[in-house]
Amino acid sequence: MSNNILTYFFIGVVFTFLIEVLITKLEEKNFPNFAHEVTWDNTQRILCVIVWPLGIVWFLVAFFRSWIN
Repeated sequence: MSNNILTYFFIGVVFTFLIEVLITKLEEKNFPNFAHEVTWDNTQRILCVIVWPLGIVWFLVAFFRSWIN
């Protein structure tokens, strides 16, 4: 049981780290459809670790919408 919880949080930390890296890279390259006023504080990081499955769905929907348009 505790192993499953630790795995869930580990995946959340990895996902949050990847989103953090993606935001940093998009800001550096001045990506055209990227909102540069993205605020990413500790509260959002903790929420992203906890609800990472919803974050993945949200990210994929936004990614494919921008890719199609």
